[in-house]
Amino acid sequence: MVCSNCNKHLSKKELNYSVKNYGKILCRECQKQYGPLKNKHKLRKEKSTEIAIKLYESLIKMGFNAKLEKWDGHKHIDIAIPDKKVNIEIDGLHHSYNKKQALTDLKRTFYSWKKRYVTLRIPNPLIKENAYETAGYVKKFLEASAEKLEEELKAEARKGEIKLRRKK
Repeated sequence: MVCSNCNKHLSKKELNYSVKNYGKILCRECQKQYGPLKNKHKLRKEKSTEIAIKLYESLIKMGFNAKLEKWDGHKHIDIAIPDKKVNIEIDGLHHSYNKKQALTDLKRTFYSWKKRYVTLRIPNPLIKENAYETAGYVKKFLEASAEKLEEELKAEARKGEIKLRRKK
């Protein structure tokens, strides 16, 4: 595994400590940037990358009830929008070229999907270059998803009405 900030390789011991105490994969040097751990639960914003914070703040400004570093019982999610059932993961380059990381990402996406959450994976450079434009496309996705979900619920309700009518 590699550090999510600097891409330095970590030992298994460093990896376990980092995930347990910081909620993300950080080498010892990058852990120092976060300072001493006094209260793990108050570290949400401190654990997030600057890029994640940029996108998060843009989404908040657009009126979404976004959560930073949300724990879903299995993993920390960079940004979650629970009322829309959407998780947003912001991926560095190592997510594309590191096979173990790619498999881990696929597993994380699967566990979210089992809970009926959609996972959007957004590359770092996209947010770095223009966080607000990226947030605009996330907004379009969320609006389209909400419309589709509403249509599906209405269709299911109609099917339910048809079944009820047939029974009578």
